[in-house]
Amino acid sequence: MNREEARLELDATTLRPQDASPEARAMAEKDPQLAAWLEKRTAFDESVADALQAMTVSDSGLRDRILMAAKRSTKRSRRWVTPTLIAAAACVAFGWVMFWPGNAAMAAWESESLHAVAQVEYGVMKLDEKAETYEAVRKLLTEQECPCPSKLPQGLAGLRTYGCKRVQVDGRAATIICFELQPGREAHLVVFDNTGLGNCPAQDAPCFKSARNWHYASWSHGSQSFMLATTGDESALKKLFELA
Repeated sequence: MNREEARLELDATTLRPQDASPEARAMAEKDPQLAAWLEKRTAFDESVADALQAMTVSDSGLRDRILMAAKRSTKRSRRWVTPTLIAAAACVAFGWVMFWPGNAAMAAWESESLHAVAQVEYGVMKLDEKAETYEAVRKLLTEQECPCPSKLPQGLAGLRTYGCKRVQVDGRAATIICFELQPGREAHLVVFDNTGLGNCPAQDAPCFKSARNWHYASWSHGSQSFMLATTGDESALKKLFELA
């Protein structure tokens, strides 16, 4: 079993680690990078599960209707049960894949930044503050002594903003600022102090990458590092750096 095979198996069993094979678990214990990825992946799955569990149903009659439907369904052949459960499990698995854009080959800060951005994008984490302009967001961050960009790409500062979220990236304080990149599409800027950061992005030279349905750029400026990620067009992302 190689690292990717172990990662795929561990990915499918984050909420039931006992179901992973001894070989996959042993590889995670010996491989620091795989272990770090698994820890963050598990934390993400647990946070989503907690969020789903916390959802309430306002329809007071829904429970009774479900119970009535369940009683009627017992008259049906059991041969329909397994395909239904398989389809439901496939939908859940597909949902996790869409939520999680990181992979074990990424640096810790890179995977954790995308992890946090995905949670904001899909509503698992709510914004701490809402504001419609970057200047308003910057004022909030300065007042609260949160990480705030010392310099932005030229095309970013003029975009409408939605607000910001305080997070942790690789054990250090970070901020996510959400911009409107295109109608219906957001761009999320992650900023944090890069002192002692491993695999630190290059200074003032954005590196463009893709992961699943995400496009993102990462770079550093002085003592700060940045990631700008979106599910929008890659050309729109590059245009912010005057590269498209």
